[in-house]
Amino acid sequence: MDIISEILELFGAAYLGDFSKYMFQAGAYGTVFYVMLLLPLLVAFVYYIVLDHILLAQLRKWLIIGVSTSAVAALVAMFIAHQQIDGFTFSQNILNANIGSADYLSFGFIVFFYSALLYFVFSLLLKSFSSRSRNIPF
Repeated sequence: MDIISEILELFGAAYLGDFSKYMFQAGAYGTVFYVMLLLPLLVAFVYYIVLDHILLAQLRKWLIIGVSTSAVAALVAMFIAHQQIDGFTFSQNILNANIGSADYLSFGFIVFFYSALLYFVFSLLLKSFSSRSRNIPF
């Protein structure tokens, strides 16, 4: 779990104080990591293997799908973070957590960019299994 928290905190560059501390103590980093990893993999698999349709074989559509997937992953990550931190602080009787909306947004942006990167990597790995979309993203 330590390496996952290091990855999501950009190896200390995005340590967000109480937010990061309570995310770690609540064990929420693992859940967010799986969402960030599995959602782009699932979408890329559906895009290249399941659907593999000529109408989707355009860079613009691939980009829209990738950005949408990353945005959904970021929103789910922020929701998970909020729920896990609230649950943890409530169970520990912590009344003043000193966590603001900017912390959640910063975390969401990090997850967004990691998800976009993973979607790109999974696309490169899965496009060879496609017959109609193998030239996308390039």
